Amino acid sequence: MGFETFLAAATKFFREDTSEVVGAYFDGMKLFVARLTEKFETVELDAEYAEIEQLAEKISLTYKQRGWSTSSVGFCLQDGDAVIYQMAVDNLPAKAIPASVKTWAVAQAGKDAVFAFKQVGDEIWMETLPRTRFDEICAAFKKFGLNLRGLSVMPSDSPAEVTPFGRTKFIAEVVRNKTAPNLLAAGSVWRWQRISAAVAAIFFIALTLATAKVFWDCNAASDALDAAKQAVNEINADVALKKSLDADIAELHRLNAIAAAQVDTPPILNRLIKLGRIADKTVRLTKIRADEKSLTLEGIAATPEAVKAYLARVKASVAQGARLENSAARDDGDIAFTIRAVP
Repeated sequence: MGFETFLAAATKFFREDTSEVVGAYFDGMKLFVARLTEKFETVELDAEYAEIEQLAEKISLTYKQRGWSTSSVGFCLQDGDAVIYQMAVDNLPAKAIPASVKTWAVAQAGKDAVFAFKQVGDEIWMETLPRTRFDEICAAFKKFGLNLRGLSVMPSDSPAEVTPFGRTKFIAEVVRNKTAPNLLAAGSVWRWQRISAAVAAIFFIALTLATAKVFWDCNAASDALDAAKQAVNEINADVALKKSLDADIAELHRLNAIAAAQVDTPPILNRLIKLGRIADKTVRLTKIRADEKSLTLEGIAATPEAVKAYLARVKASVAQGARLENSAARDDGDIAFTIRAVP
């Protein structure tokens, strides 16, 4: 496989497939849903005075009833749902346009405003939503398993007689990135879950290889490697979450460095791995001393309760005979502690 072929395949894997897209528009009385493929399949539903969550549920049911395979959907807002504005840019430098649009959006919808814009010739078409309303819309679609990839208002210079299904087609084209602005443009193309999983997989492969080298040097590669793979599998469910991925990776690097510095037997290394797994954000180990006869842990905790909880986990998972040797409050309010155990 050539590099260009590989690159094309990887891009296809990590980008959304927009060959089939669903668009939806609500005029206050009826919900109009259309699937845009080679054909234009339309559905019209009664939805008088429905809220956004009810609309998302109706769209989800339409998916199931019609057997539509795609989860990508765009929602066309009504003219009054978002603030829209068109202005001439005149001699405004291109690099100054985003900041200018943001200033306008904040003035219209608050400091956390969500906004998007498109420049056409000497004019800019802008739109903005308050953050709370934006989050409400996104949460409603997510609740019913819909992949919201387009959120916009049809241009004010479009024909006044445009049909509701014309609006559904417009928002479907927004999802395909042929029309802008898109209030969801930052997340409309890439499949972040797959990207996060790929990053995690690369990290764990690297961690496994590094750990295998340590085990090989200790003349116990086979048994220790199996234990390390099991530990990685147990951690995988937690670190796969994109929100905590960076923090977890940093902590695993730190534990790997501690483990790599050990020259003793594999059982000690296994205990170090377990100690890392049972730590949490309220406890940070600062020093570990271990040999075949004893284990000493020094660390910092947020509260005395956190020290007690960590000691309980050490007893349950590593050494039943562990005890708190000392603890003392520091100037910054944290608790410094020492735990000693005889495995």
